[in-house]
Amino acid sequence: MPSHKGISNKYQFQISKLLSRRLEISTNWTRFLNKNKSGIGHLKFDIGYWKFKEGFSLLLGLIVSTAILILSASQFERITNFVRFGSNKVIEQQAINLAEAGVDYAIWKLNKTAGSFYGDGTEIPIANLGTFFVTVTDNGPSFKTIRSTGYVPDFANKRGQAAVEVQVYVGGETIAFNYAVQVGTGGVFLANSATINGNVYSNGSITGSGSSTIDGDAYAVGTISSPDPLVTGTKNPGAPAQPLPTIDYQFWKDTALAGGTESTNCTISADTSIGPKKYACSLFITNNAVVTLNGPLWITGNFSMSQGGTTLKLNDTFGSNGTAMIVDGTISLTQGGVLEPTSATPKGYILLATTSTLDPAISISQGGATALFYALDSGAELSQTADVVSLISNKLTLKNSAVLNYDTGLASALFTTGPGGAWQIKKGTYRYTK
Repeated sequence: MPSHKGISNKYQFQISKLLSRRLEISTNWTRFLNKNKSGIGHLKFDIGYWKFKEGFSLLLGLIVSTAILILSASQFERITNFVRFGSNKVIEQQAINLAEAGVDYAIWKLNKTAGSFYGDGTEIPIANLGTFFVTVTDNGPSFKTIRSTGYVPDFANKRGQAAVEVQVYVGGETIAFNYAVQVGTGGVFLANSATINGNVYSNGSITGSGSSTIDGDAYAVGTISSPDPLVTGTKNPGAPAQPLPTIDYQFWKDTALAGGTESTNCTISADTSIGPKKYACSLFITNNAVVTLNGPLWITGNFSMSQGGTTLKLNDTFGSNGTAMIVDGTISLTQGGVLEPTSATPKGYILLATTSTLDPAISISQGGATALFYALDSGAELSQTADVVSLISNKLTLKNSAVLNYDTGLASALFTTGPGGAWQIKKGTYRYTK
């Protein structure tokens, strides 16, 4: 070790110690490097690896971007299909709305033409929304089927279509007149050549005299007298009681009231038309007047017709349907007053019903009352060539050549509220078809 002049022996020793330590560190580092040449190579390799990985990140980014584009394209296709499906549903619903509009149109035409509408035979446009085509077919005198098809925008260029089918009927009430005469416990009395052409059912007895006749079957809960009346069919005494067919008085009163109330002009002596109407009085038709009945009547007092040419005729637009007159008092047809049905086949009849409890509450004589009569809580009396189609009452008396001629079409007669009736949809018959 070199000597350093001017430096004390103490400091020279410290310097020599430091230099020796430096040499030791250098020697150890060299040995470390010689022993770990492979580690240094590995270190160099790792540095190159990470340089390579920077290029791989770019490739990975491209792959991820491509995947995102593919997913986005598939979602776009789904969205496109969803929009297309939504558009088709809108068109389909529009076609249904058009078809239902066609049903409403057909009902309006049926009511306007008294049931004689069967379709226009052509498409009906609705603004720029589309068209509909309607057909109407008969299912009987009081039931029809409406089929309406809607097209968007029209049949020739349709992008969508829908069909609706529904049954409609005439608003009113169906009453089953299964017998020419049906009476309650008061029974039936025939005398002096009185004749009933049809079957008779009595919850009481049937008593006849003076060459009276029942041209049909006779049923009685009680007895049937002999030899009169002459029964051309079978006699059935001791039969079970049968309920009398009912009538919805309030329905007919409300329908009549909808046409207004008359309380002063209660005597009709000239040709005119009446109904629907409430008469808050007793109504008299006389002086050979010919009156056309256009709808139900509610008469709070009595109703009477007299004189040979006096006629109350049901409007022919009712077709085979009838309508009702509700009388709170008595009903009297004398001296040739006539009630006439429609000229259709089968006929449409006037039904006269009284809520009175008097006996008799219905009196018909010297005239042809070609109508139906209803007196559930009272009696009826026919005499002197009176001619009635069917009658229901608690008690019935026929005498002096009175005749009752039953019409077989009354087994399920329909009585409606106005000329041709008010056509309406029958519940439960709506059917949608593509």
